[in-house]
Parts: sequence; C-alpha cells; structure tokens
Amino acid sequence: MAPVDRLGRALRTAREEHRALLVVYLTHAPASCSPVDLARAAVEAGADVLELGIPTPSTRPRGEEVGASFRRAAGTAPERSWETLRRLREALPHTPLLPLVYPETSGDLGWDALLGEATAAGADGLVLTRPWHDDGLERVAAAGVSAVPVLPATADPDEVARAEEAAAHLTYRALSDRTGGRLDPRAARRRARELARGASAPFLVGFGVSTPRDVAALAPHAAGVVVGSEAIRVLRTASPRTREQELRAAVRAWREATHRPPADPPVKER
Repeated sequence: MAPVDRLGRALRTAREEHRALLVVYLTHAPASCSPVDLARAAVEAGADVLELGIPTPSTRPRGEEVGASFRRAAGTAPERSWETLRRLREALPHTPLLPLVYPETSGDLGWDALLGEATAAGADGLVLTRPWHDDGLERVAAAGVSAVPVLPATADPDEVARAEEAAAHLTYRALSDRTGGRLDPRAARRRARELARGASAPFLVGFGVSTPRDVAALAPHAAGVVVGSEAIRVLRTASPRTREQELRAAVRAWREATHRPPADPPVKER
C-alpha cells in the first residue's frame, strides 16, 4: 500500500458520513482535453476516488464508451499517461488514484515497469480487470500496492475468496459482462444486496451505473459505486466550453445519491 493510506482514509470518511464512496472513471486523453483540470473538477464536485484508464497499443476495452475513449487516445505514449498521473498526484494530494489495468496493459508495459511507474507516479492501487491473468493479483499485492480485483458476475466462490484475501482494501464486483450497458435499478439493488450478504471484504460495484437513481439503489449495499461510461459520455457530448461545467453537475448529482440512512447495516470493513 502507499505510505499515505488515502484509500483507507476515504473508506473511513465515507462510513462516518453514512454514504458510499463515489468512484469516477476517466481515460487519459490527449492534452487538448486538459485531463488534470477535468480530474480536479470531478473531485471538487464530489468524486472520492478517480479510476484512470492507461491507453496502450494493445488495449481494447469491450465497453462502447470506454473503448471509444481509448481509440481517441490512440498514439498517446504510456509515458504521457504516467506524467499525467504525476501531475494529478500533485494537484490532488489527498485523492486516491487507481489506474485501470487490463491484461494487455501489463503485456505491453511489463509488470516490473508497470508497477514501478505506477508507484513512482503516486498511484494508490491498481484496478485489475482479469486479476488471475499472469498472476497479476499476487504480483500487485506482493509489490505492496493495493490490488482492486474486478470480479465478474460469474466468479465462483473460490475465485471470490482468493480475491478478497489478496485485496488490501476493496474488490470490484461487476454487475454485467461489460461496461456501458443500462441497469435495471431494482435488479441491481437485489444483486448488490446478495453480494453484501456473502462478502467478507468491502467492495465497489460498477458496470452500467449511469443515473443518480442507479447510484442510490446500490449505495446502501456497497462500499463504493463506480461511474465510468456515463462520465465519459458526459465529456464526449459536451462542447469544449461547457465540458467541465457539465462534468461537475453530473458528479454532484451522483455524489448526492451516495448517501444512505444511518440505520442501514454497516458495510463490512477490511
């Protein structure tokens, strides 16, 4: 884990405030998109944690919005992404930053370089989309970095137990098979409730979360809620002049929906 446990502190603060963490995903985009300014805007509007896509030559996310954001960032050298991460750490010293790692990410960069660059740039953990590929979960944990393994809806109990054991803070439970779909809030609430009953560690929920109603349905049952594709869509459809303003408005609405009544059962602590 990072010497400063930003992620643990964020979890404690959210519990004390009777709400779920709000995690907002942003892909590192070309410099014209001012990624540091957009990230700062998201945090100022209420994002507790930033999840950050790192485009590499072979990485092809399946979700429509996230995949398109990677294509728009094609040609961005990984070195620029790490430099952006260092700038984000300077601009947002208290905000947990979680780079997103696909198998192709580690394949393109190599685990030693990936872990070295991420820790040097100030990452607080790594979100692992296929945590068992190439022993990624164990590699990250052994490096002292907080692994956040993404567990598909089809993960079996042994896989879940292995991930919960290795995760320093959180796992990430996917509600569908890819990002960017639309959730049925009632069905998603039922699924999150089921996950909470069987979980032995705190978890994030995501994949398809887009509206404040979605966030409100999930917040009572999870340690945090991830909004990814919808954040990218807000940025993609806004004009350059209003992009930051519209992102702030969306984040404020999601953050307001993370609150839960104090009488709700507490989320399990790690």
